[in-house]
Formats: sequence, C-alpha cells, structure tokens
Amino acid sequence: MFEPNTVYAKIAYDAILLYLKTGKKLFKEESEIPPALKLKLACYVSLYSGNQLKGRVGKTTPTHQHLYNEIIENAVAAAFDDQKADTLKEEELNNISIVVDVLSEPKKVEDVSQLKPEKHGVIVEDDEGRRGLLLPNVNGSRSVEVILEDARKQGEIKPDTPLDQLHIYSFTTTSYQ
Repeated sequence: MFEPNTVYAKIAYDAILLYLKTGKKLFKEESEIPPALKLKLACYVSLYSGNQLKGRVGKTTPTHQHLYNEIIENAVAAAFDDQKADTLKEEELNNISIVVDVLSEPKKVEDVSQLKPEKHGVIVEDDEGRRGLLLPNVNGSRSVEVILEDARKQGEIKPDTPLDQLHIYSFTTTSYQ
C-alpha cells in the first residue's frame, strides 16, 4: 500500500487516484491551499514501480499560480500522459512510489566547471529552440561533460554544436517522497 512521507507526495497520489476514478483534476482555490504550497514554483513529479521509472513530467517554469496545483497537474500527466512510459494501471497504484522535485529558479551558467552534477540540474538550449533538461543526480553522480551530453541528447541538440553556442542554465531541487 502506498504511504506518502510528505504532503507533496500525498497531493500527487490523491490527484492520480481521483483522476483514475473520475477522469477529473481537482484544483484548489487559493483559500484552500496551505501557505507553504501557495508559492509559485515549478516541479517535476516522478512515479516509480520498484526501481523502474513509470513516468516523469514537469516544467522549469510554473504554469499555475500555486505549487499545490502544479503538483496535481504534473502528477496526473506523469501517470497518464508521459509519452515515454506506459499509462499507470489501477492495479499498480498500491505499488508505486512518488517523488516531487521542487525546482529553484534556473540561472544562466557562465562557467560549466562550476556545475556539480550531484547538486545541479541543467537545461541546455540551442538557437533553434531545442531544449534538453536533466534533474540533478538522476543516475548517480556523473561528470559535467556527461550530464551536458545527456541533456543535449534529451533535447535532440546536435552533438557537434560548440558549448559557447548553447544556452546553459542550472537549478537545484528539493525532493519530497
């Protein structure tokens, strides 16, 4: 049985359960949201079955006024709309784990040697609008070169584009399970 350790994971789980049962997302009005969740912050919601990633959806900039509703939106999308994963089935619901990563504001990186893969997520953009993102420490600590390469692949950015022709941003996350 799924047991959330934080209110963030509980919001995500409840949103998934409600959507599974009714096909609806129940967003909260500002007066119904606890103060800590009224902040306008971006997040990613990741769903796991055992150690296998079932879905991960989020954005680097918030689309809702409050984190509470951002979690609902991304949790439902991770469970049912992630193109890279199978749709969550009702029988899987009790065996999932949920991680909500709340993102800091992305900052332009002037010197990639200052990046710390275990601490910083990266966004890599080219001038043609392609964009790749990696959360911090997704697959364990790796080198800066590897995370930049992985972000390029994820964004389908040409591997031979020189670093000085790319826009690189870093951010940190706070994870809640």
